[in-house]
Amino acid sequence: MRMNLTLAVSRLAAILVTCVVTAIPMHAQSLCDLVPASVVQSTLGITTPLTAMPNTEGGNGCDYKGKAAGPIWIKADTSDYTGIYKTMQDQQFTQLPYGSTLVPGLGDKAYYSENHDQNVAGYQLNYTKQALVFVAKGKIVSFIFMLLNQGAPKANVLALGKYALAKPIETLKMPQ
Repeated sequence: MRMNLTLAVSRLAAILVTCVVTAIPMHAQSLCDLVPASVVQSTLGITTPLTAMPNTEGGNGCDYKGKAAGPIWIKADTSDYTGIYKTMQDQQFTQLPYGSTLVPGLGDKAYYSENHDQNVAGYQLNYTKQALVFVAKGKIVSFIFMLLNQGAPKANVLALGKYALAKPIETLKMPQ
């Protein structure tokens, strides 16, 4: 009887461990999992709460949104650094977008851009469009920001990139 009880408890424990292990994803499902809205908000110094929504159109990313005097919009995306994505990104690094500068020390290669006095339809406000794009761990990671007035300090944007780079971005899978 005691042997049967021990065997039953062992089997039950094995089933519970299996259920717990399968419930925890082995890799992040989206960039939202690796770079939560609260980290984006605090790193960039945004006082308005942000929400995060996974976005898999063209990659594996995350849309962060908030509302102050006007909309706050941040789009983050990752894609594999292979095939056509690699070709397009390599071309972009040879002919940087207007207002862009190379950023040494962030992944394999990176650039940052900042364009002031941007307009968003329906709002009589000035926005700054900022972008940080880097290649690392076999991925292309991009952050595009539309923030009020002067945007976030460049140092804060780069800090967010370093935060993302420290995460296991290589585990993000492209949508099927």
